[in-house]
Amino acid sequence: MTRILSAPSDNLTDMSACPGTPRMPAPRLRRPRTVTDVLSVGANATLHVYLSGLFQRFHWTVSHDMSFLNALRSIRRRATAVVVCEEQLPDGSWRSWASRLRSVPDAPELIVVGDDRSLRSEALALGGFDALMRPLREADVVWAVASAWHQWRKQFEDQGGGGLPCSGA
Repeated sequence: MTRILSAPSDNLTDMSACPGTPRMPAPRLRRPRTVTDVLSVGANATLHVYLSGLFQRFHWTVSHDMSFLNALRSIRRRATAVVVCEEQLPDGSWRSWASRLRSVPDAPELIVVGDDRSLRSEALALGGFDALMRPLREADVVWAVASAWHQWRKQFEDQGGGGLPCSGA
């Protein structure tokens, strides 16, 4: 039996060239995730479940922290593109930590979820990217989070470094 080694092997392992050995596809290597695409922050996990459902089709990483202090630790450990937080958190209002979030290197874009229409102008004034009003509409959430993600990503490209590799996006 002659085998041309330079020919494609149909994505099979070398063991499959042996007679009598079952043909097994080669294992697919997955690129490690180096960025949390979306971090939801709030005591109620409902927002996290909602965001996870929306962004799983894009293969984005969606994590959750209960409080700002936990979120800040997460952001310092792993680059994070977008933080979507509830207006009220167990350890205070988003307003009290928006400036602290901006002081983190490669700070994520901030989107606040609340009930008051004036929240958007306040969020923008304090350095946030956007605010979403309840009840949440899927199109608004996808647009706001994707736009914030692209804005965050563009910051790295503008710095000339090409940016951090993001998960599957």
